[in-house]
Amino acid sequence: MTDNIELGIEWVRPRLSELVTERKETSTGAEEVHSVSVHKGLVNQVEHLGRSYAAADTSNYNLVRPGDIVYTKSPTGDFPLGVVKRSSIDYDAIVSPLYGVFRPLSDDIGILIDKLFSNPDFSLRYLTPLVFKGAKNTINVTNTQFLEGRIPTPAQEADLKRVIAFIEASEREVRLLRKTADALALRNKGMMQRFLGKAQGQAA
Repeated sequence: MTDNIELGIEWVRPRLSELVTERKETSTGAEEVHSVSVHKGLVNQVEHLGRSYAAADTSNYNLVRPGDIVYTKSPTGDFPLGVVKRSSIDYDAIVSPLYGVFRPLSDDIGILIDKLFSNPDFSLRYLTPLVFKGAKNTINVTNTQFLEGRIPTPAQEADLKRVIAFIEASEREVRLLRKTADALALRNKGMMQRFLGKAQGQAA
């Protein structure tokens, strides 16, 4: 299935199962337990949450290697059907056996998946037809079902690299604009405090 060709890029919509495979590896006993953060990705559970919520026996915990895709299957903020993140850490880790862990066909594919699912609207559109949400806000979806949806992907590897480069450049620009806005807000706050201080001094 081929979408419209935009900006000289041919887009296709493969099933996610064509782009990743389930890892199905478990802890060797040497890895530390990690959680998934919406903004930070894969993070050490103790450092992120202040304590470990892992079971005493983590031998059945899922192994995550660098670049793997992790699906949390738990509602979080703007992601009511779970969070999908790529591991950007440079060492192996383990996560709860409730999480799905998948190996992308290439690092670029993994980066694209991470970028797509970082958008709450895309994540919700993708997951809604696949996930059943229980009465207690539990998310019921198998790893196989999670992979049944389709995502937009450039047909050519060179175009995939172009898209990733464009997205990352846009993200850098957004971060710079936010940093500038924060600096301006801080400066304006300081000016307002000085103004109020002078006004109070004159009124005394």
